[in-house]
Amino acid sequence: MRNRAKLLVLALSLALITAACGDGETTETTAAEAATTTAGGAGTTQPGSEEEPATTMAEEPVELVAVAGSSVDFISLVPLAAWAILAEEGITVEQRYLEEAPTAIQAITQGEAQIGTNIGVNVGVPAVEAGASLVDVVATQRPTWALAVAPDINTFEDLEGKRIAVHGEASFTRAVSQYFAELHGFTYEELIIPGSEVRAEALAQGQIDASVIDLPDVVQLSATYPDSFKVLSTIGEEFPELIEQDLWLSREWAETNPELATRVVQEIIEAMRRLTADSEYALALATENLPDMDPAVLEELVNEYASRDIWPSDGLMTPERAYETLVFFQSVGEIELGELSEDSVSKYFDFSYLETALQNLDG
Repeated sequence: MRNRAKLLVLALSLALITAACGDGETTETTAAEAATTTAGGAGTTQPGSEEEPATTMAEEPVELVAVAGSSVDFISLVPLAAWAILAEEGITVEQRYLEEAPTAIQAITQGEAQIGTNIGVNVGVPAVEAGASLVDVVATQRPTWALAVAPDINTFEDLEGKRIAVHGEASFTRAVSQYFAELHGFTYEELIIPGSEVRAEALAQGQIDASVIDLPDVVQLSATYPDSFKVLSTIGEEFPELIEQDLWLSREWAETNPELATRVVQEIIEAMRRLTADSEYALALATENLPDMDPAVLEELVNEYASRDIWPSDGLMTPERAYETLVFFQSVGEIELGELSEDSVSKYFDFSYLETALQNLDG
């Protein structure tokens, strides 16, 4: 993952140089070609709700663009729900899905988008280091890396001396496995098995005793290998202060439009609360935007996210959590920032929008 971070910094540096030297016409064409789809929820009646007249809070119609560096997936539900709420207020957000995170970040730095969705701290922070003018403003989910274990393992103590598979020696799955072991005081035999599906199959066949696998993958793979493994815990539950998947804004745009930026953050919070509280709404939104996924898998994912509080109702972002997050990602080799201090966080995070949003919602 350290090599990946370095490649990301290099790619972004080249992209920023290109943005500074290239003409705007070429850039505009590239962004248009990169967009693969547009969010279906924005500007439409929310799934599972009765149609109501839209109330326009903005004096004039507002159109924004949000970009994600991946295809639509379960993580996308939070921004899609938020954009649907904003649409009712006269604020239209076009959600675009690009091929890679550097492409999404480049679109923001070139002024083609104001919002970056589902961008991890381990991606956004190196981008800022490379010169991208971005700022992290709210978390859209807790980390979902899960420790999947054999059915007969019920506690962390049961993992003493067991076989735990990770993706590779320089992988985040290895860092999480080591974190679990250090936190709960057990030792284990490490096996290198690249690929979540391959590790799940090895777990199902009894070749290993546990593995770190992303929770959505665990739920999907459980349908293929029923009753073969279960989730003991997630990194988000064990390290609730950790920030991972977030919403980033163009710093210049946010500072020029603080009220609108706050409105975006506020509806992200409202969306997470609604998804957690209303499983029927969450499942309807998931079914609409992920039609190729098994409905039973989607229902299980909705239940897992709600029961494990993966959609944080407070947006997670505080100076203390941001600092601890930077320390964690640097300690596991995901980012390289040199000596850190509590003053370091302001370079990458801005808490004012979330603070105002929570005040508006909760008083």
